[in-house]
Amino acid sequence: MNNESEGNTGDERSDYTITSRVIHKGPLRICCVLLAADGNNEDCQIYDGENANGELKCHLESLSGTSFSWGPGLNVKFNIGLYIAVRSATSKVTVTYRPISPKEA
Repeated sequence: MNNESEGNTGDERSDYTITSRVIHKGPLRICCVLLAADGNNEDCQIYDGENANGELKCHLESLSGTSFSWGPGLNVKFNIGLYIAVRSATSKVTVTYRPISPKEA
């Protein structure tokens, strides 16, 4: 299998957050999102955009003391950017994504 033909160029990035914020501006493909609930039942929303007014792509929930991962593969494209909204500081979110050029979006 040729990694480039599958869209995998090895330039994946990972980012961690406990606050609602923009993770990346510009087109990308999601590899995986991990939500860890540390202390309470937690949830987060994943948006294609630069704020919570963007297109909601996914809502994740996790019970206290557990984690939940969403691994859609590289088929989920984001055209504007990646914004993650978390409920509280006990929501710990790690996201792995691959920036893409606008022509790939």
